[in-house]
Amino acid sequence: MPFTDPFVANPFPYAIAVTLPSANTLYDITSSLVSGVYTISWSGGGTLNLDFYNSAGTLITSASGTSSITVNLAQAATVIKAWCTTAPISVVISLSGLSVAPISGTLYTYTTSQTITLTGDAYFVLVGAGGGSGLGTGGSGAIVTGRVNLTGALPLVVGIAGTPGVGATPATDGTSSTFAGNTAPGGKASLAGAAGLGGSPNGANGQSQGVGGNGFATSTAAAISGFPFLTMGSTGTGGVGAGLGQGSGIGTGGNGSSSTGVPGGNATGYGASGGSTPLTTASGGLSTNGVLYLVV
Repeated sequence: MPFTDPFVANPFPYAIAVTLPSANTLYDITSSLVSGVYTISWSGGGTLNLDFYNSAGTLITSASGTSSITVNLAQAATVIKAWCTTAPISVVISLSGLSVAPISGTLYTYTTSQTITLTGDAYFVLVGAGGGSGLGTGGSGAIVTGRVNLTGALPLVVGIAGTPGVGATPATDGTSSTFAGNTAPGGKASLAGAAGLGGSPNGANGQSQGVGGNGFATSTAAAISGFPFLTMGSTGTGGVGAGLGQGSGIGTGGNGSSSTGVPGGNATGYGASGGSTPLTTASGGLSTNGVLYLVV
C-alpha cells in the first residue's frame, strides 16, 4: 500500500522535527541521519514505533516506546517509517552522541542498581566504579562486554564510586558492577599518594603523588568474549598537579590541582577517578559510579 509523506526534513543532517497527524497510520520520513546515538522524544502521548532503513532499503533497526527512546545507529539512515497509537504528535529525533558500538538497536543506559525487565537477546557493556583519589589518583573501573539473554528479571548492581581522601581520612575503592553472571571490578583507591590500580579487565591505573604532566593514558576496551564490535572507548583516571584527566567515550578523569588547598577536579561520565590534590588538607576530586549499556 502507498505511504503518505507529509514531512519536510530539517536541513541539518543530525536532527529532524516532524508531526504525525493521524493515529495508527504508517508514515515515511525521508531524512539523512548519520551514524550515532539518537534521542527520540515526542509530545502527545501514545506508543511510538519507528523502523530505520538505509539507502539500500534494508532495515537497520526498530524502536518502540511510550516515552523518550534512545537508539544506536551503526550506519546512516535515509528513511524512517513511523506510526503512533495517538495523534497528532510532534516528534523530534536528535543526535545525542557517538555510536556506542558498530551495531544498531535500542540503547538502554542504566546508572542505578535495579532489576532489568527487558527480554530477548542483547549486547552489553558493563563498567565498574572509579577508585577514590587523594594525593595520587585512583584506578578506573573495569570494562566487560558480551552478549546476554534477557529473561525479564535479571538483577543489576551498579558499582559505587570510591570516596576521595582528605586529611587523615583515606580514599576508598570503587565497587564492582555485576550483571547476568558478569563482574566489572571497581578501581582501587590511591592510598598514601600511591597510584590506585585499575579494575581488570580494561581499567587504567592512576598516577602517584608528584608525577607531573597528563594523567595516565587509559586503555581501550578490548575484544572480549568474541565481540570486538563492542569496543566503544575507555574510562579514565585523574590527573596529578597540572595534569589533565584521561579517558574518552565512557568516562573522563578529573583534572589535577596544583594549588594549595584546592581540591582535585571531579571526574565525568562513568567509571572514572577524580583528580589529585597537592596537600592532605584538601580533597581529591570525586570519582564516578559504574554503568551498564544494553543494545537490544
